[in-house]
Amino acid sequence: MARRNLSIRVILLSATGALALLIVLLVTREIYAEWQKLADIHKLKQATLLSDQLFDTAEALEVERDIGFSILYTGDKDIAGDLALRLKSSRQDVDGSFESGMQQLETYDFEDLAEPLRQIERKYARLKELRRQIDSAIPLPAAQRDRELSQLWFTEATALIMQTQDLWMAFARHYANIDSYVALNTRFKHILGTIMEYSGRQRSLIGRLLAENVDPTPQEQADLLRWAGVVNIGWEIGLTLADQGHLTPVITPCFEDAKSHYFTIYDMVRDIFYVPGAHTRPYPINVEFWLDLATQANDSLYALKNAALKQSRAYVEALDDAARRAILYHAMLLACALGICLYTLWIVTCRVIRPINAMADALVAAAEGKTVTPVAIDEKRRDEIGKLAVALRASQQNMEEIRRHSAEVATYAQALERSNHELDDFAYIASHDLKEPLRGLHNHAQFLLEDNKEKLDEESGRRLERLIYLSERMERLVNDLLYYSRIGRQELAVQKTDINAVIDDIRSTLDMFLADRSARIEAPRILPTISCDKTRITEVFRNLITNAVKYNDNAEKTVEIGFLKSATAPDGSQHENVFSVKDNGRGIAPEFHQDIFRMFKRLQEGTGGKEEGTGVGLTFVKKIVERHGGKIWLESDIGKGTTFYFTMKEEAGAKKAA
Repeated sequence: MARRNLSIRVILLSATGALALLIVLLVTREIYAEWQKLADIHKLKQATLLSDQLFDTAEALEVERDIGFSILYTGDKDIAGDLALRLKSSRQDVDGSFESGMQQLETYDFEDLAEPLRQIERKYARLKELRRQIDSAIPLPAAQRDRELSQLWFTEATALIMQTQDLWMAFARHYANIDSYVALNTRFKHILGTIMEYSGRQRSLIGRLLAENVDPTPQEQADLLRWAGVVNIGWEIGLTLADQGHLTPVITPCFEDAKSHYFTIYDMVRDIFYVPGAHTRPYPINVEFWLDLATQANDSLYALKNAALKQSRAYVEALDDAARRAILYHAMLLACALGICLYTLWIVTCRVIRPINAMADALVAAAEGKTVTPVAIDEKRRDEIGKLAVALRASQQNMEEIRRHSAEVATYAQALERSNHELDDFAYIASHDLKEPLRGLHNHAQFLLEDNKEKLDEESGRRLERLIYLSERMERLVNDLLYYSRIGRQELAVQKTDINAVIDDIRSTLDMFLADRSARIEAPRILPTISCDKTRITEVFRNLITNAVKYNDNAEKTVEIGFLKSATAPDGSQHENVFSVKDNGRGIAPEFHQDIFRMFKRLQEGTGGKEEGTGVGLTFVKKIVERHGGKIWLESDIGKGTTFYFTMKEEAGAKKAA
């Protein structure tokens, strides 16, 4: 079964459609990927806000714990009143943040968070019960307050804080894979929360010791030292995470300020509470002063926390903006791509396929000898189809002319043959009949000058000499013209030719010419053997060599013959097997590089001080090179010399050295 070939129309339409579909799929895939990324960033954005709220909840719990713990031990009514106001404010912060955070967490369907949420809610209910007990104990004298209540309050509040932080980290882990920097920032905030928690424990315990005016027990001193160690390690880890998360440039001032406040305050009380037996009561500071100092340190930590949160949110906002810009960019790209594809499809269909089909049908009909209706295509179109339409119309007209005048493809041939014979006759007449009167003019002028030299005045003698010169020049011009005609009409006698032998022959025949002008021909490398017309190629080299010598003002004239495997012409085309003839003469200005090949065009005089030649030597050279299917060009620097390059169409092979 014969294989059916697809038409150009089907191929073009299929290729254009496939290209359009491919572009749409690629851009759509990018848009979908960016849309998914934007959705993830939006989730990350919401999760970051909730994470920060949980962080604030843990922070508010720490404040309430510390104030509630201290207020149960103070006996000063003024201090107790001030602490009561702070306790009320902190409870409002805890309740608002806690309830909002828990409600938002319940909207997320994370199975691993269900049990921690239930535990936290139970702890929170327990915390509210302890609040009522604390409120009942505050009005009592300090000696009647239940000391176990304060310890229970501290333990339960601390447990709720830790559970809240664990819940916060468990929630943040669900979004850690969206962006590595956000994950690092979350870890930094967790470390910061740890610092705030353990520094808060120290603050609470020291506040209770000051309020109760008692010495720390060995266990309490051990707890203080352990908590201080955790805080110290937290500072180091926090700085490392800040560097990795690109937070350092933003939070460094706050980080250094918070760290300085912490170590300044705790260095003040280190010898009082952290070193066993290093201090005896009474304490040099009271609980109110201590709480003021601790509040300053805590405020520095809050400032650090706020800076970290602000940077984290700004980073997420930047991710969101970048994703939206990417979607807009790809959407615009998709629209442009679709527009270009549709326009290309229209061009291919309406402006290429249909006109080509119409022209193809017309050509087939014309080839079959049928009457062809002119194709309705705007010939004023400047594109390829318009050019084809013009060519088709001309072809149709030519075919019609051929049909009408077929008897005339024979009359023309006969006329052409007759014209060629006439040209041959003209060549004969020019070579014989025209030369004869020229020789007569030359001889008669010569005789007159010789026979009447004594009788003629100086002016008449010069005129006769000029007439003799002009007749000689006219004869040379006629000979050159006839020779140029024969170059184009005669067949080339192609044979294997050793160019080294050609140069040696030229050197021997021009020995007197070269010696008179202090010139030499050099061929530094062995030249190849090529297939060519030996006589014509000899003429090419002889013309180039004699010109190189004649138009050279140097005392020592050098002509170097070379051969290159490849060379680049001035028009940028590459050529192989290139001969070169280089001289150290006057050089030729760039504007004359083409004129020198025109017939009878002479740009300069030779070194002999008089006109030499007829100006057709390079014209002969160009004609011979072109008859061999080659190309000739030159490169020249004024005052430094000229190099002529020419090629041969036949393959050249290098001759091996003997």
